[in-house]
Amino acid sequence: MKRGFTLVELLVVIVILSLIAMVAYPSIIKIINDSKNSAYDAQVEIIVKAGKEWGVEHPNELPSSSSVKKKICLTSLVSEGYIDDTIKNPKDSKPMAGYVEVSLSGNRYEYQYKEGTC
Repeated sequence: MKRGFTLVELLVVIVILSLIAMVAYPSIIKIINDSKNSAYDAQVEIIVKAGKEWGVEHPNELPSSSSVKKKICLTSLVSEGYIDDTIKNPKDSKPMAGYVEVSLSGNRYEYQYKEGTC
């Protein structure tokens, strides 16, 4: 009696595994992208919080009217110790380069992270 698998049995197993991979792959990619987006949002929250801390310690440099906006560079936040080190973008693993924009709305300051050069 022969031991082993026939070519047809092996092909059936390969086809079944291929179908499972085709179904699972998009789900896995979506999970990875969602986790990168969540990590990015967490990084932005850290940057905005650092910008708010900067604003508390530098109230005279904040905008005095709603038509003026203040840019707080990410590099400044790092060099002044509000953020520990250069923050990397989880989406592409490159250092984040941007700024926190501070604007006066009514009697409140609004802080928003924006990507781009400062």
